[in-house]
Amino acid sequence: VTYVTDFSSAPERRCETTFKKNCHISFKAVPYTEKVKKCHTPYTKKCGDEIQGELVCKDIYEDFCETRFKKYDILQDEPECELVKDLRCKNITIDLLHIPHDNDGGSKVPYAVKETCENWPKQKCELKKKTVQKIHPKTECKKVSREVCAPENCETLPGEEICHEDSQTRIQNIPEENCDLEPEENCRLESTLVPKLVPKENCVKVPKEICVNTKKNPKTITKPILKNWCYDPKKLSG
Repeated sequence: VTYVTDFSSAPERRCETTFKKNCHISFKAVPYTEKVKKCHTPYTKKCGDEIQGELVCKDIYEDFCETRFKKYDILQDEPECELVKDLRCKNITIDLLHIPHDNDGGSKVPYAVKETCENWPKQKCELKKKTVQKIHPKTECKKVSREVCAPENCETLPGEEICHEDSQTRIQNIPEENCDLEPEENCRLESTLVPKLVPKENCVKVPKEICVNTKKNPKTITKPILKNWCYDPKKLSG
């Protein structure tokens, strides 16, 4: 008997730890100061030279407007420029008067060509993404009723707009995200191969002859018979 290695399937519990991110958003009240432009158009009395009559009262509606300046950041292309030197060259002709020549013969004055260069200022610009703060005015107006009393010979007319700036403290709810990590164990069953030793018999094949009687049709055959005769030589001599 020998032992051989065999493998069998067995369930195995495997676990791994993962982290789950839990977040929640809360709003935090933050005070801030903003400038508000307040304007209103008051009504004035314009009376004539006539004799004042009875006092007449009526309701008028004055315009009250508030302008708030909302700031926001945008990403836009802004030019970024710098001054560079641009080298410009040109050829000029210089007469060589010191070289003798024949003016009467119609020959040309000898000359030489010289290259002269100058640095010219040049503005070089390229567009780059920049965050720029913009201010967007937002105006809200409302009509406020007011009772005005004036004599009959007076007329109530809207006057010039009066504006002033005021600072107001307002509350803004700013969202805040708070997150934490929670460990979480995940387990599952997996099939694994487990080795084990099992006994196994050693067998060999041994040849063996097996004879059995079989039934066949009988038939007569002739076979020679050999007989063994024995004699005594002494009896033959007497």
